[in-house]
Amino acid sequence: MRRGRLVAALTAFVAVGAGAFWYIQSGSGDGGSTEATFANDRKKPGAFPDAASTGVRDGVSLRAYDGPCTIEDSGYVIDSRDVRCPLVIKASDVVIRNSKVTGTVKVEGRENSLLIEDSDIDGGEAYLHTVGFENVTVLRSDLKGGQSGVNCYYNCLVQDSYLHDPFVPEGEDWHLNAFLSNGGKNIKLIGNTLACNRPTNAAGGGCTSNASIFGDLGPNSDYTIEGNLFVASDEMSYCFYGGHDPNKKYGTQAERIVIKDNVFQRGSTGKCASFGAVTSYNVAGTGNVWQNNKWDDGKPFDSPAQ
Repeated sequence: MRRGRLVAALTAFVAVGAGAFWYIQSGSGDGGSTEATFANDRKKPGAFPDAASTGVRDGVSLRAYDGPCTIEDSGYVIDSRDVRCPLVIKASDVVIRNSKVTGTVKVEGRENSLLIEDSDIDGGEAYLHTVGFENVTVLRSDLKGGQSGVNCYYNCLVQDSYLHDPFVPEGEDWHLNAFLSNGGKNIKLIGNTLACNRPTNAAGGGCTSNASIFGDLGPNSDYTIEGNLFVASDEMSYCFYGGHDPNKKYGTQAERIVIKDNVFQRGSTGKCASFGAVTSYNVAGTGNVWQNNKWDDGKPFDSPAQ
């Protein structure tokens, strides 16, 4: 029998800043209510997400998943399952809750959507992104492996989650990120721990940044990156790439990129990464905001040029 159950769900929106994000408003399935819960009751006040406060909740018993790996039924719920295959989402209002997925998860099609909450997603050694690419909400989840934890180009919210340990094999020169967008709109990173902490290999493969916005494939607009911890590493180029790079096709089209209330670790270099904390951020760009960011020693990080 198929383990995930179909639910009669209504599609609704959560308004966050300038964007709107999918969540499941009502209905029931494998684990009861399908309504998204945004609060992180496992995280200590003032702390950032880690392995203890994200992923499958303590006490949840995982059962083997024997449902489809390509999901084409709207409202499909995977709850408290151990999934051993990559998931392709070709339906709206799909939910992954309190589950472990060994494999990548991707949404295909602008009309489709996915909520991931309280789950562990391990992209492993795939030359792919662990979670992508549009209409994705990730809450209180532990994402690791793959080239990046999340790659998004439209309408994504990642909140109270732990993105860490991307993968590159020896002999390959893959470029890694905890979060990546090569052109996107309506993207929110709120209250996460972002850690591209893979050592550089002999071929030069390794970490570009904890969060990278690039204008390779399209313009970038309407980002809010707020209240995150940027974890330091001397193996990484920069801790944050801000989207403005005239050498890229859409590199001058980076607008309404709001960076506020984040904490940047200084680390062994004193500046978060090998070359600095931030690059390619245009403070004068239309609607761009750099506000109330700090170093982990409490000193203000007043300018991305620091």
